[in-house]
Amino acid sequence: MGKHSGFQTKRVIILGSTGSIGAQTVEVIEHLNTLTHQSESSIRFEIVGLAAGSNHRQLIDQADKLAVRDLALANAPGRFDQSGLNFRLGHDAPRRLIEEVPCDLVVGAIVGIAGLDSVLRAIELGIDVALANKETLVAGGGLVIDAACKSGASLFPVDSEHAGVWQCFSAMTPMSYAPPMPAPESIERVILTASGGAFGTQSRDQIMHAKLAEALNHPNWSMGTKVTIDSATLMNKALELIEAHWLFGLNADQLGAVIHPQSIVHALVECADSSVIAQLGAPDMKVPIQHALTHPMRSRACADRLDLAKLGILDFHEVDPDRFPAINLAMNAIRAQGSAGAMLNAANERAVEHFIAGQLPFGQIDHCVASVMDELSIEPIHTLADVYAADARARACVDQCCPNKAGETR
Repeated sequence: MGKHSGFQTKRVIILGSTGSIGAQTVEVIEHLNTLTHQSESSIRFEIVGLAAGSNHRQLIDQADKLAVRDLALANAPGRFDQSGLNFRLGHDAPRRLIEEVPCDLVVGAIVGIAGLDSVLRAIELGIDVALANKETLVAGGGLVIDAACKSGASLFPVDSEHAGVWQCFSAMTPMSYAPPMPAPESIERVILTASGGAFGTQSRDQIMHAKLAEALNHPNWSMGTKVTIDSATLMNKALELIEAHWLFGLNADQLGAVIHPQSIVHALVECADSSVIAQLGAPDMKVPIQHALTHPMRSRACADRLDLAKLGILDFHEVDPDRFPAINLAMNAIRAQGSAGAMLNAANERAVEHFIAGQLPFGQIDHCVASVMDELSIEPIHTLADVYAADARARACVDQCCPNKAGETR
């Protein structure tokens, strides 16, 4: 970080800046810079690069508002006005942005496996990453963790659950803790909480033919389309369990999940002495985003404070494996290693695409994923090409196993 006028400047690149997490990251940075201006903080954040998938208009608007010149657009719409801006175009544009623009922190918020290449490159270059893209670790966890151990880069989890685990572990260790450091030896088990999504209290029969708008009606969180659908199937939690395996070096027997409808407790850590440490916070993604940006310091928040007395009750329920088979799929993938995570992630992405297109009933998404995992063999992962090959095999298998089963579901 550079120094200027009595404060330090932390240069940030936001990958996926036009999405939900990216936009909220901009809000948090603007808030933190206000604190610096008011002399409440000694760090000023400078956004030096922005990357998006295809929303070039919003990306240009962000660049204009934030005075950012270096941009990346993975899926360019053809000819458009690039005046005064340094655009990188094409599927590898986010990676080239990382390679060409010096920065101190990368926020990895590109949705899906599309975010793996650029995040991995940042880690290889020794740049710390605030990671909101869970698919990066689900699909390429071995490659990412190996690269982090070699380069010394840290992974600051932005998912509220992993940020909760991170904060619990930080309270248990005498030094500044950040992944990929392994979990403390005193840990017996880590439990991630799940809201239950849009259909948390309904049976599988009730939601078999749920409409898209119903699946997107999350009771607590405001998120993108893909992650909201994953929340409704609990596949989001399944992917987070695999991510926790890689982030904290935990095996399947040390991981679990519970339904917690209020989304106030984000993670629970069971210790060897039977103590349980929990991290609580309002269901607002700006809280874990800010923690990732300011670690190891804490600054005044731009999110609402938690009022437990007003809330009154916190509920917890076991996960029904018949209702939510995604959790067992995740545990099996952790135990299998190799290409299992990449295939699970790809099969789910493709099945969700079929559901959004009206070609697969909502209640068949996780069953379609399960059939793919049964059909395909697990292969070793040595390179990024191996990850992409496993991804392609799983997507093709979804298209063969689950074609046009829904009619119109939307």
